[in-house]
Amino acid sequence: MVVLVSISLMTITVDYRQGENGPLAAVGRGALGLISPLQEAVSRVTRPVGDFFSGLADLPSLREENERLLAELEAAQTQAAASVSLQARYQQVREVLKLQEELKPESVAAIVIANGISNSEWVVTIDKGSDDGVEQGMAVVTPGYALVGHVVRASTGSADVQLIIDLDSAVTARLTSSRKTGQLIGRGNADLQMSLLDPETEIDLSESPTEMVETASYKVAGFEGLYPPGILIGTVSRVLESPAELEQFVTVRPAVDFSSLEFVVVLRTQPEG
Repeated sequence: MVVLVSISLMTITVDYRQGENGPLAAVGRGALGLISPLQEAVSRVTRPVGDFFSGLADLPSLREENERLLAELEAAQTQAAASVSLQARYQQVREVLKLQEELKPESVAAIVIANGISNSEWVVTIDKGSDDGVEQGMAVVTPGYALVGHVVRASTGSADVQLIIDLDSAVTARLTSSRKTGQLIGRGNADLQMSLLDPETEIDLSESPTEMVETASYKVAGFEGLYPPGILIGTVSRVLESPAELEQFVTVRPAVDFSSLEFVVVLRTQPEG
């Protein structure tokens, strides 16, 4: 050991005195040139293993970061959807107020607060009643002035509205192009059916826009129709064949989406009689 230590000290001393130009320095540089490729090869093999174990160490923090980003994304998506919904509601409210202003004071804006649709009765409840001037028999429309139905019961703070798709609903209607009139019967989820049409009435469903249907007024023996004239009901969806050829039948697709009905306007006009 003493000999080895002595040789080491002597080698260090000689290398120090000779500097970078000495024979020992040249030998060191040569050894380094031989070892460097081996170090690089070993590094290539061991680096992925090291990165793998390093990734394992960072995995919990990466998982937390991923969960945080997902939560932020879901919050942003929820906020965007809520913004779209609020924008749609805002537009509906504007349309209600605009229509009410045009019809004032002959109208009352209301919100649908209950849905009583069943297999036998298609009725909704609104938040305005007799205290607001709403009475039985008054017509109800959407902010876009499409027919919803009419008031069948009114209490002090609310009222029930029978929809035109109710099985007991009947509306005197008119084709806007030919001006031919008939009677619309509600059929629940199915399109309305219009009967009592003149069999000579020509209806071309290939045209665009298709044949539109609106309310028609009538007055018989002192009794006036239930709905004011000119309210949009829907469009003709199909012409049915009539074996008797005494009248023509068509189906009418309502202009109102009753599944998402939210805002309505009650027309404060009643039929006479």
